[in-house]
Amino acid sequence: MVTMTVSITDMMCNNCEKHVNEAIKKAFKVKKVESSFERKETVITAKATIPEEELAAVVTDAGYHFAGIVSVTE
Repeated sequence: MVTMTVSITDMMCNNCEKHVNEAIKKAFKVKKVESSFERKETVITAKATIPEEELAAVVTDAGYHFAGIVSVTE
């Protein structure tokens, strides 16, 4: 399993967190997604690393600013 932490800078509330989580779950096969508007990050657990360009497109299409991948651990 891979854990990816990504920076999403403009989530402002719990509903934003849910919206980002749902968009990522719908677009990719992931085991777990947890967003925090307070920390401005989303932590994704999946079988393989999600390409940054694809992840950025999903987050942007959901209406949020994807600021990049912070870390990836296996």
